[in-house]
Order: sequence, then C-alpha cells, then structure tokens
Amino acid sequence: MAVDGQLVARTVGELRATMPRASDLLVGLQRVVEATRTVVGVDGTGLTLAHEDGRPRWVAVSDAAMELLEQVQHDFGEGPCLAAYVEDRVVAVQDLRSELVWDRLAAVVGQLQVRGVLSVPVRLADQPVGTLDVYASQPRAWTPGEVEALGALAVVTAELVSTGVELANREVEVAQLRRALVSRVWIEQAKGVLAATQGTDPDDAFQQLRKRARSSSRKVADLAQEVVQAAQRERVAAVAIDDARVRAAEARARAAEQAPAGGPDRAGPTDRGPGPGPGRRRHPRAGR
Repeated sequence: MAVDGQLVARTVGELRATMPRASDLLVGLQRVVEATRTVVGVDGTGLTLAHEDGRPRWVAVSDAAMELLEQVQHDFGEGPCLAAYVEDRVVAVQDLRSELVWDRLAAVVGQLQVRGVLSVPVRLADQPVGTLDVYASQPRAWTPGEVEALGALAVVTAELVSTGVELANREVEVAQLRRALVSRVWIEQAKGVLAATQGTDPDDAFQQLRKRARSSSRKVADLAQEVVQAAQRERVAAVAIDDARVRAAEARARAAEQAPAGGPDRAGPTDRGPGPGPGRRRHPRAGR
C-alpha cells in the first residue's frame, strides 16, 4: 500500500500544533494512535512505553486485538514489539503465523486475525523508551514508505511524551523520564477503569484512588497499577472464555450433523407414568 507523503506531513504538523497539556497526556497519545491507524492504513495501532521493570507495556491502543497483542507479548516476554524495543530497530513481520519463533504468540492472537505486524522504536535521548506498533488482519509486505511514515509518527510520540511529563531539563536521564511518565500513565488508566466500571467520572475516580491509597499508606501510582493490571487480566481471560465457548458450540454443531436422524426409544424409568399411589385404584391380583 502506498502511503501519502503529504498526508503524513500534514498529520505530523497537526499533532505537533495541538500538543496537549500534561494533564491530557493520554488523550494526546490516543490521538497519535488513531492518526497512525489512518495515515498508515492499517487495521490496528498500539503504543507501548517502558515501565519500572524496563519492559514496555501498552498505554494506548486502537482496538481489542491490538491490546491483546501487546499484553500477550508482555506476558510471554517475546514478540515483534518487544524485539523492536530491546534491539532498538524496526521489526517487520509479513505473517505472524509463519514466524515459528513466535508460534505461542500467533496461537493466542490468531483468533482475532492479527497477521502482519510492524513495530518501530520510540526514542528519547538516543535511547528507546517504547514502541509504536501496527497490525494488519491479512499477511502484509510492509513497504519502505509505511516504515518511514510510522517512524515519523514515532518521533512525534516521543516529543509528546517529553512535553507531557513537563521535564524542563532536556539533559534529564531517561530513567527519570520513565518514572515520571509511568506514574502518570498508571493513574490516568486507573481513572478510566474505575469510571467505566463504577459509572462515575474521572475526577471522582481519582478521589477514590487517593482515599484508598491514604488509608493503606501507599502511593497512588502503585494502587493505580494494581487496578489497571487486574482489569487487563480480566479482559484477556474474557477473550479466552469467549473463544472456548465458540469452539464448544462448533463441536456441538459438528456432532449434531454427524448424529443419525433417528434412534431407539431411550425412555428410562423416569419417562414412565407415575405408579399407583394413595387414592388410585389397583388391579386385582392374579389368582384371586
């Protein structure tokens, strides 16, 4: 697929011109994700950023398939997005199902039709701090234009991250940037989880987090991390359950098609009429 260079340049310019305030960091990151999906012309987009353990986790995704792709890679400790981050290079996969080195990953996300995957590092201070990732539902040979477009959007993402955490000193260490960013991301995601599950607004959700953190003498970011990770596990489990139900239904349908049209009467004792009881007339016994 050919990428429109003018569209890429215009989109990058618009994103830079509307850099949000620090309080709107996740809004800006989600905006980049959605713009990437349109500009590159893919089925899904995701953004990961490194957390305390040095592993990247998703912070913004376009759909459930990309969320599962990002989450499963973190759980397995392998995959194209992790490779792009660890090796600080572009990773292009034409068909995930044919990549035997990631066969476990392909088996999990195959139900959601994730085939072609392209990942580029998001870099700050000459070091990777995450990845910008896209997928296609069909095998795809990624073109140099698509790689270049994704790289340009990754640069904008890095600028947004740097602006969002309000680090005035450009010489700051990447580790400090990560710590500041991680706390904000966990809290913003937890606010969204609580708002969605409890039917409240983000401000009330934040107050709930603060109250719970104070009562347990913990940091708000640590509590927020637990809330988000619990919600992620529930979503992954729900996908697995739905897939199991689909397979069971298909198995029942195949069994019904193979079963004979008729069969012997299988009525058991419970199918007979009730025996005689009080008030019922008995037949005379033979011989009387």
